[in-house]
Amino acid sequence: MVAITKEAGAFVTTRRHQNTVNLMDLPRAWFKRYNLRQKLGLMDARMLRDIGWNVYDARREAAKPFWKA
Repeated sequence: MVAITKEAGAFVTTRRHQNTVNLMDLPRAWFKRYNLRQKLGLMDARMLRDIGWNVYDARREAAKPFWKA
């Protein structure tokens, strides 16, 4: 289970060293971002408050396409 918090940086793609290239890094990041945004979009106000989000920010984040960080 993945903890979703505003401070966790779950929606920010981390960069690897420039010499390390893996063809699957980008699709994995997109898939992870898509799943997290889907879960975020399903949470109610109480659950969002528990993890430090408000409804407006959560809905805005959940509405973003998976390829946007």
